[in-house]
Parts: sequence; structure tokens; C-alpha cells
Amino acid sequence: MKFGKVAQPELIDFTLPETHPKTIELLNSYEKSRTPNVYVGCAKWNKADLKGFYPRGTKDELEYYSKQFNSIELNATFYRQFPAEQFEKWKAKTPKNFKFFPKLGQEISHWKRLQGVQDAVNVYLDNASHLQEKLGTIFLQLHANFGNKNFERLQNFVVSWPKGIPLAIEVRHPDWFEDIMVFEEFTQLFEEHNIANVLVDTAGRRDMLH
Repeated sequence: MKFGKVAQPELIDFTLPETHPKTIELLNSYEKSRTPNVYVGCAKWNKADLKGFYPRGTKDELEYYSKQFNSIELNATFYRQFPAEQFEKWKAKTPKNFKFFPKLGQEISHWKRLQGVQDAVNVYLDNASHLQEKLGTIFLQLHANFGNKNFERLQNFVVSWPKGIPLAIEVRHPDWFEDIMVFEEFTQLFEEHNIANVLVDTAGRRDMLH
């Protein structure tokens, strides 16, 4: 991942920040009887990115990958819209409890920057829904230059998002984190609409590991 990469990581303070009190409050609000599910995976499963991971002679990379991990980010959906049939094929190749966490397309997040995207979102959701019970939380990653001056766009998108479909959002611009009032405003928006706030652990952006 190039985002947050630094030339000399040995100079970075990797100390974990103190847990935000609202995080503790939120976690304590969950039912004590509910066992949390933990999903671990990569952004993609192709051989070029997972060099040396696949045994020689592996014929189906996804099939093998899904037996080692229980989830995939599915970064491929950021670059183009896949038809429903493709999601059905991915679903058929993976074990019962496997989850896909697909990224929303760049047309939505980067090109149109959340404006006039309802049709694109509907097509995306119609296709991705063919993962059925294997569809995990959908993931919106905003451009690094999408700052808090765009709060109204973000708010409109969050409010209009279908309530039955889990969504996680990653904001990257430093402005979202530098001002405590701005930070609390957007995290409160997420909490009110049951949107997951993505935390990023990368050397060059320790502010995102709040």
C-alpha cells in the first residue's frame, strides 16, 4: 500500500494511541451474550500480490485462498462494475462461513465524489447482493483530497444509504482528524447511522489509528 508509506519507518513512533472513551462506551453497549466474529484477509487473492503464498500447481487461487483466510476485501470492485454472475461464481468457490467485503467503485468515491451517484450505487448493490449470506460490510474509501469541506456530501450519502446493508467508510484527508470538533461531527454521523469507521495502521498517518 503506497498510502501512508514513509522512506524511513524506523523513525516512526508506533505506540498505539489511548483508546477513545466513546469506543469503550460503544463496545460496552453490545449484548454481552453475543460472541464477536473476527474476519482476517487480504485486499486481493492474485498471485502477483501474494507472491510465494500459493503452492506450486494451484489451479484456483480463490479456492485455495478461502481455505487459509475467512475473508477478502475485494479491492477489484473499486476498478470496475462486476456483473451479478461474477459475484455468484465467487460465492460458489468459497466455504460456508467465508465473507467478501467489497469496495465501492471509484466512479462513486473518486470521480463523482459522492454526487449524483444513486444509479451507480443501485447497480453495484444489485450485483453484489448475489453474494447473499457471504456479503460482508461494503467499504467506501474516499480520496485523500476529500476534506471536511465536503461534509454535506458525505452526510447526504450516509443518510441515503440503504439501512439494511452494512457500510464502512474510510476518510483520509488530515482535516478530518486535526480538529476535534470535525472528528466528533463525522464520527457522530457514522454512529447515528450505524456506519463503521475504518481505522488505518500505516507509518505515515498515525492520526488515522485513533
